[in-house]
Amino acid sequence: MRFRTTLFVQPLAILMLSFIMILLVFNPLLRIFIAEQAITAMQMQYATLDAYHSGEKSPQKTTDNIFETTYVIVDDQFDIQYISASLYDLSEKTISKKVVDDFINHPKADWSYRESSNYFLAQLHQFRKVRVDGASYMVKMKSYSRQLEGNYIAKSDAQSSKYYVFVFANVTPIEEFESYINILLLVVMVIVGLVASLSIYVTSRKLDRNFSNLKSYILRLGNREKMEDDPYFAYHEFNEVRETVNHMSDLIDANQRSQQLFFQNSSHELRTPLMSIQGYAEGIREGIIPNTQEAAGIIVDESDKMAHLVEDMLTLSNMESIQTQLYLEPVNITDLLYDVIWRLKAAADERGLVFVHHFSSEEVMIEGDEKLLERAVSNIVSNAIRYDNKYLTISVEQLETGVRIELANDGEPIAADDLEHLFERFYKSKSGQFGLGLAITKEIIERHQGTIRATSNEEKTCFIIDLPNTQKHL
Repeated sequence: MRFRTTLFVQPLAILMLSFIMILLVFNPLLRIFIAEQAITAMQMQYATLDAYHSGEKSPQKTTDNIFETTYVIVDDQFDIQYISASLYDLSEKTISKKVVDDFINHPKADWSYRESSNYFLAQLHQFRKVRVDGASYMVKMKSYSRQLEGNYIAKSDAQSSKYYVFVFANVTPIEEFESYINILLLVVMVIVGLVASLSIYVTSRKLDRNFSNLKSYILRLGNREKMEDDPYFAYHEFNEVRETVNHMSDLIDANQRSQQLFFQNSSHELRTPLMSIQGYAEGIREGIIPNTQEAAGIIVDESDKMAHLVEDMLTLSNMESIQTQLYLEPVNITDLLYDVIWRLKAAADERGLVFVHHFSSEEVMIEGDEKLLERAVSNIVSNAIRYDNKYLTISVEQLETGVRIELANDGEPIAADDLEHLFERFYKSKSGQFGLGLAITKEIIERHQGTIRATSNEEKTCFIIDLPNTQKHL
């Protein structure tokens, strides 16, 4: 289902359902109200008649009620003896006669409600709803014994007779009111539905147009088409999506440029040893190199350079992959630094580099990937050995938030312009070119939620690594 269709159908369905629920709730409540009022009115009428019957000359006071009642007294043959309506009110007399006749003709007619434990429903069971000449009446019949005295049956010593008193109330006006309300609600529902439909239609068209424009804009942006200006959308959310898409496009472009530059630099770095290998191999094949052993040694050295470069490229690629997970375990940083020192000591001794370390006697523990952390530190130490430094000071400090590692050497200071690019891949400075080692180190440290920075002056160049105690996000 399209968004526009969903936007149009769902609100209308909710609106119609709401009106239906109102009708389903309103009508039963109104019917209950009608029944309660009619029953109350008739019970008050019977209370008055009961007062006269028992000899109380002052009938009970009645409260206001929306219904007026009429009562009819008939004898045991159901002949009318008295009608409370005016003598001149022929319609009431006619209706009274028909109400009695309906009772005679349908003595076993079902009541409106069955017996119930509910007080109101139990009372309602005693009443009957009849239709006379298109009008609705609530009717109750009660029997009395003794003597008829005008407009009521009174107790006396005379011969007992049996009379029936019918009390009824005309509920037609309220029922008509119910119909009017239903019609009014229906009209309101239709009007509101039409207005809502028009509003939803206009809004859906506007949204649909904005969606289409946004889709077109994204496709053109994806195809790298030139666009003079960014489109402006009527809704703030669409503009936020546009800005997000623009930002993502910029990131993709930057990543593509970075990847392109990376491949170019990698190709260049690989081409140099490859050409050397090719040259010496052809010289050996043509027999123009007298010392083949020396040429073979050069080929082996250049092959090692290529192997290390390829390994660095694969390591960096794996580190940047979101699928690569760190193997976390408790790591003793002091032991890790000792391992790096002893592994590179032979190379350091050959270049005259002296290791100076300041380690605490206590264990300095963090949670991390030991192999990767060792690789990160080794890259910095290897650079210090490569650039003919005299000493390398290594220190570790336990902080409240984690661990700080400092590696300082006495080599040539790094220019301030180069410091901010020190950890970029194949960065070329005036003093030389940086490979992938420091870029890999930075990636490893950041994957551990840590930071690395470098400072350099005439006295020393220092690499500062801060690692947290635990890893929360990988």
